[in-house]
Amino acid sequence: MKKVEILAPAGSRESLIGAINAKADAIYLAGKKFGARAYATNFERVDFKEIIDYAHLRGVLVFVAVNTVIYDEEINELIEYTDSLVEFGVDAFIVQDLGVIDILTKRYPDTDIHASTQTNTLNVNQAKFLKNLGVKRIVMARETPLDLIRQIKKEVDIELEVFIHGALCVSYSGNCLMSSMLHNRSGNRGECAQPCRMAYSLMKEDSVESDEAYLLSTKDLMTLEYMDQLIESGIDSFKIEGRMRKPEYVIQTVLSYRKAVDTFYEKSKINYDEEVLKLKKVFNRGFTKGYILNEKNQDINHDYRPNHMGIEIGEVIDFKHNKATIKLVDSLEVNDGYRILGEFDYGDVVSRILTEDGMVKNALSGDIIKLDVPKKVQKGSKVLKTLDHELEMDLDKYLDEHYKTIPLKGKAYAKANEFMTLSISDGSHEVRVTSKDKLSKAIKQPVKKEQIVNHISKLGNTPFFFESLIVETSDDCFITIKDLNELRRQAIEKLIDLRIEISQKRIIDDYRFQTQDIKSIPSISVKVTNKEQLSRVLELDIERIYYEDIIKGIAPSESLVPVKKRIQLEPYELQSSQLINDFGSTLTHDTNFKLYTDEFLNVTNIYSIRLLHSMNVSCVTLSPELSKEQVFKIIENYRKEFKANPCLELVVYGAVDLMISKYCPIAKTFKTKQNCHLCERNQYYLKNKSGNKFALINDGNCNLRILNYRPLNLIEYAKDILDLGISIRLHFTIETPNEVDETIKAFKNAAIRGANPISLQKYAYGRFI
Repeated sequence: MKKVEILAPAGSRESLIGAINAKADAIYLAGKKFGARAYATNFERVDFKEIIDYAHLRGVLVFVAVNTVIYDEEINELIEYTDSLVEFGVDAFIVQDLGVIDILTKRYPDTDIHASTQTNTLNVNQAKFLKNLGVKRIVMARETPLDLIRQIKKEVDIELEVFIHGALCVSYSGNCLMSSMLHNRSGNRGECAQPCRMAYSLMKEDSVESDEAYLLSTKDLMTLEYMDQLIESGIDSFKIEGRMRKPEYVIQTVLSYRKAVDTFYEKSKINYDEEVLKLKKVFNRGFTKGYILNEKNQDINHDYRPNHMGIEIGEVIDFKHNKATIKLVDSLEVNDGYRILGEFDYGDVVSRILTEDGMVKNALSGDIIKLDVPKKVQKGSKVLKTLDHELEMDLDKYLDEHYKTIPLKGKAYAKANEFMTLSISDGSHEVRVTSKDKLSKAIKQPVKKEQIVNHISKLGNTPFFFESLIVETSDDCFITIKDLNELRRQAIEKLIDLRIEISQKRIIDDYRFQTQDIKSIPSISVKVTNKEQLSRVLELDIERIYYEDIIKGIAPSESLVPVKKRIQLEPYELQSSQLINDFGSTLTHDTNFKLYTDEFLNVTNIYSIRLLHSMNVSCVTLSPELSKEQVFKIIENYRKEFKANPCLELVVYGAVDLMISKYCPIAKTFKTKQNCHLCERNQYYLKNKSGNKFALINDGNCNLRILNYRPLNLIEYAKDILDLGISIRLHFTIETPNEVDETIKAFKNAAIRGANPISLQKYAYGRFI
């Protein structure tokens, strides 16, 4: 069995060094642009050659994330960037954008392309699609259950990577627009403002059903105790999340999972409690085994706090004169971090600990202590240790960039009247160097065996150390210290060159894309969610109507097109024309039927449009994250690049789907099981601190959709968009039939005569303006 890879995050140089020294097999990182963690420290392009050599010298692979959606105006800069990384010897790119995947697999035939978790791959057909595109590895969606991962591994010859530890997105990956629409910071561009970590209350119709809590904030994934199941499933790579986390988190997480993986293969034991405690200390929001291991809905969310919880160490039993008296249930020492929970939390670093016997440096479980706390805290408040100073000091040794990680076996041969030789092996490479001249016989002081060992063992700022060094000498030869050092230098330089040697990787810049010219007349289409809306739309002379497939008993036709559910785990074949949200569907349809792609495929550039048209997609819906300027240029860009016309559609009205989630705050609040159907009996909302109400609706598969509180409305641009040759779509979710009627008539009128600006009290422009 091939040993599973441990892949560690490197959001900073310190984390990179720590991950490598803790024995990660590979690291993933990003440059200052195009990475899904825009607010991590990240790396300058000029740093990458040194970083890649540093990692390769230590036997560690380097994957660079290019895992954002890409706009047309960025393509040339992106290619220049990726070209330089290929020349530097990068091992793989992690990519979200389908159009960019298509470019990179053609341009770099010798460099691996990994499909990011942002592609939301969670079924066999998607895996086949990506393999056909030239992808070497898929980072599976976090919601993919282990049984399905086994099935994909069995049916598709492709590497699979899964997240095993770290922060979880509550939304299906690549399907979250919440930060983008509410804060103009796109998660698909690495700028997420994390509105899911904010407090909300649950409402049923107009009544409040829960206190304000962190109803969308997930616990952290932790699968340490399930390594046997995960390894035996055939997964190729275990990914640790955390490019925004501190280096000590990265180090400890790699150390714990390295130990768990190694003990599996060695058939030995690991003290799980000890390792989990360390993991809790460096960062946790509470732990969950995640949907990969079929976690219950109740155990995914941590609604009490959205931040690091550390470990509980005591309780406040009194507060007087700016001092909190605390009874400990675990140890605490000076320089530890702590937090006292309350209506308003208070946290600090321990500067002194007071007891009945005076000031102490540390205290143990059962002790009663006092801490200086300038803010009043309540009796009964829980006290957490959020930083363990002793543990952090122990982890700091892994931050040494010259840490010794690579054992060598050496053999030196030194005899009078013969050439001295030095052979060094790291287990994979072997080098042999010979002295320039034969060794002379010593007249007074022959070189001693201990001297040879001592000087050859001085490996300086390299990652090497001698595991064994055998020296054969006649004890009567002479060699200068300078010559000994030179021989060692030559051997080590040769070994370094072998370890970081870059095989020449091709860059093919004359690839050509096949395109087809799509003849289409722009029109107004409508998408509906229920039968009442559909009945009204049928009266209004709409050329194409998309209807959610939760509406039963409707016969599909050229003008009545069902919408395939966004989340599809099982294989399926399309039996009619469809509006699809899943690129795997392009492999399964009868070409007699028409395929339309929905906005959730995140199409932001002409290369994604071209790819989908090449897969027999009749019309492509553009991403809601495109600006007016980008939309207005996209057909021109397409014609210029491909000498052809695309068929495009843009959603110009509707409550934007901010996210779709397997987790349900309704079921969590009412403590029900999956498929409780509560959301079908009443209209539920999440209400934020500003009083905005976000409607919750079921996708028909017990996945929850969260809608924006203000509908998108681009009515004043409807005529301009149609005049460009782009169809427009109105998307109805919770609107009444009368509201549907009024909106359609207004847009029909606007398509001919134009319209006035919208009221921003009631509507939103989204990212268009």
